[in-house]
Formats: sequence, C-alpha cells, structure tokens
Amino acid sequence: MHSTFGRCHQIIDDSVSQMDAELTELRRFLHAHPEPSGEEVQTTRLVLGRLEEAGLDPHICHGGLGLIADLDVGQPPSDAPRIALRADLDALRLVDEKDVPYASQNHGVSHACGHDAHTTIIYAAAKSALQLGDAFSNGEPGTGVKLRFIFQPAEETCEGAKSLVEQGVLKGVDAILALHLDPERPAGDAGVRDGVLTANCDEVDFVIQGKGGHAARPHHSIDPIAAASHLVSALYQYIPRSVDSRDPAVFTVGKIAGGYA
Repeated sequence: MHSTFGRCHQIIDDSVSQMDAELTELRRFLHAHPEPSGEEVQTTRLVLGRLEEAGLDPHICHGGLGLIADLDVGQPPSDAPRIALRADLDALRLVDEKDVPYASQNHGVSHACGHDAHTTIIYAAAKSALQLGDAFSNGEPGTGVKLRFIFQPAEETCEGAKSLVEQGVLKGVDAILALHLDPERPAGDAGVRDGVLTANCDEVDFVIQGKGGHAARPHHSIDPIAAASHLVSALYQYIPRSVDSRDPAVFTVGKIAGGYA
C-alpha cells in the first residue's frame, strides 16, 4: 500500500508540473472574468468544459450555478468512503485596481478572495486524479479511492453551500476538504485542520437616523455620521471586552454610507 501511495504522489507531481502553463492561463482567465455570487453561470460552464475535456463526467447544479464530478480511482470496495474536494466560484463586488493584463474586465467585480485560484487548484486535482489509475493497477484487489469534486457558487453570500446541500451534493460523502488559500502560509506548504477554521458569516445592518442640516450650523442638525463614527468605535471596543478571551471572535464593519453632499 505504501508503494501505491508513493506512485500516486509521483504521478500527481508529474501531472501538475506538466499542467503549469495551463493552470496559470486558467487562473488568470478566471481572474479577468469574475462573476459575483449567484451569477456564476459562465464560470460554471467554463469549468464544465475543462472537466469534460479532461475526461470527467460533471453535472451542473440547479440554475446553472456550480457543478460536481465523481471519480473512482482504481477499484475501491463498495463501502470505501467518498472524499470530496471543494472549491468556490464566486467573486466579490470590489473594484480590481491591479495594472496587469489579466485584471478584471467586469468593473466592480473582482476575485479578491482567491476563488479563481481555488477553482484552478481543484480542477488540477481532478485532472491529476484521472492519471492515478495506473498506480492502483498492480495493487491489491479492492484498492482505490472514491472522489467527488465540488465547485460551489455563492460562497460569499453564504447561500451556495446551503443550496448544494439541499440538492443532495453531499449525499454519500464521508469527508470533505474545503479548500482556501492562506496568504500567511509560505508557498508550497499546506495546512489541514478538522472543524472550524475561519469565521462564519453573520451579517448585521445598523440604520442610524438623524436630521439634516447645514454643515456650518451643526447645532441645528442631528448628525448621523458622527453617531455612526462613535458606534463603530464602541463596537470595536465592546467585542473584545464582552467575549471570553479564550474564544475566537471577530467583528468587522465592512461598509458605512451616509449623506449626499
């Protein structure tokens, strides 16, 4: 068995090395053509075509958003666990300010969270896995791996995972590796953690109502911008003083808007 996994390791290394130019091209194309959460139709179809060209049989999820592809490597026993590898497809509604040839061509939308890289990595894993059959051809009978590749839409809005689960995408899956880049980790290193790793998403909206007035006569108005500034400062001080210091907690104000002039 150890020799089998050694061959798998070598096959994957060789396969990824041969795909270097293709993977760079794919990641940069995705970066230049981002689609926001819930609108990843063209991204889905692009990944579909790439997986089909590689030899997989992917299936698009409801609404043309997201897709999955199963692959059995070798001859795994019927009760072998199925391992899923998951990437996310969506981009953020942020302006891409880079001055590079592959900068976003969809103004106001950009892959600022690395989902273009996630998609490329799981595509590379799927294409490499197709080459692993030879590693198990001389192995023990009933040895192999069951895989499922999941390309999830709408991760940023916390809607995509729920939708895919409701569609049964995780049916028959025994474990899942939910990939994410870590800019603080050196290139070439990978970390694995069971359970919660990053913050979950709970959105909070505050509406501060005031009274308009002339900037030269603030005493005639009730200034909501000043109130908002105090609120943000108070919240940032309140969280670390109200949550057990042994429990990880983070609160971030992502956007503030007020006034017309």
